Amino acid sequence: MKKILWTLAALAMLLPTASFAQTPGPNDPGTAQGSANAGAAQNNNAVNDPSKVLPEDVEKRFKAIRNDPDPDQLVRDAHYWVSNENAQYVWYPHIKDIGGVMSGVGTDQVYLLAGWMNASIVIPMDFDKMIRNLHLAYGAAFLESENIEEFRTYWKKENESKMKAAVEKHFPGEVDVVMKAWRSGVREVNGRFNRLVKKYNGAKSKEGDVHVSVPTFITDETQYKRIRQLWQNHRVFPICGDLTGDKAMLDIAKALKDSNLEMRVLYPSNAEHYFEYGPGYRRNIIEMPFANNSLILRTRQMRSLGVAEEGDYHYNMQSGENFKLWLKTTNIKDQHSMLRKRTKTETTGLSVLDYQPEPSKNAPAIAPVP
Repeated sequence: MKKILWTLAALAMLLPTASFAQTPGPNDPGTAQGSANAGAAQNNNAVNDPSKVLPEDVEKRFKAIRNDPDPDQLVRDAHYWVSNENAQYVWYPHIKDIGGVMSGVGTDQVYLLAGWMNASIVIPMDFDKMIRNLHLAYGAAFLESENIEEFRTYWKKENESKMKAAVEKHFPGEVDVVMKAWRSGVREVNGRFNRLVKKYNGAKSKEGDVHVSVPTFITDETQYKRIRQLWQNHRVFPICGDLTGDKAMLDIAKALKDSNLEMRVLYPSNAEHYFEYGPGYRRNIIEMPFANNSLILRTRQMRSLGVAEEGDYHYNMQSGENFKLWLKTTNIKDQHSMLRKRTKTETTGLSVLDYQPEPSKNAPAIAPVP
């Protein structure tokens, strides 16, 4: 039977194409519908191509994303200016050049992941407004610097006037808040860059150190240019957002849907450690339009799960659709409870959550969309 089908398919390919083109179809450029479809396809290509300026209508939607209110208290009353996750490289083979939209919590690690995946739109999100403001300092530095060496000069305490000039040029209405964040975090950021260079240059390591040969935006010019290009083409939208809140996450979902886009990578980092899977978070994830091949990238600082490096985190991957299934149909309490169903991989400290859960007897509480 298979042989017959293949023979018929081959014969069909040999028939004159004119015999199939006598009646204009909906995609024929000579029809009104065809022109509309061609225009939509062209616009969609521009949206998904990071080398092109983001279309104005799409940019407007993402700029309209609302910030969530400031939290009553920060975790440990601290601003997390840099990432303390040291083994994001375990995700590299799984996200390399996959493209698409990403949103993530934190600072430098967002650009690390965005560069690796060659993201088309990046939405850095943190419930600490100081972190959102620091991203604007990043933006000013990227926009002013053609290479990594120049970019690094903006993260020296003695170059405050240079950074201020860049912020005044690119974000004139937010100079005071951005410079406050920069002054508070600049030393930690520079120190983090030094550590990234040391880790990712592939050099021989000291006892207990782990060094890898993986390109990053702070060690590789191609990766750097990817991030700079995103800023140049109006494709980075830092926001003050709470994963469990009523504004930012829902607005991201709406901007994606209205732009015919989907979330490719969502990186909550270790934020899920600090809250249970309540009605608001469930709603926000369920409302998010995830791509079929999307990934949730999360971390958990729990040795019993298996850590990637000594004193570091456990790293996990899960599809957006699988996560939705958990939150929509089960009363799973929190991240740790769910991770008990993880599947280990050959990579130390990395797991995949692909378990298909049985629905709970009682449906979970899911917050309504305001």
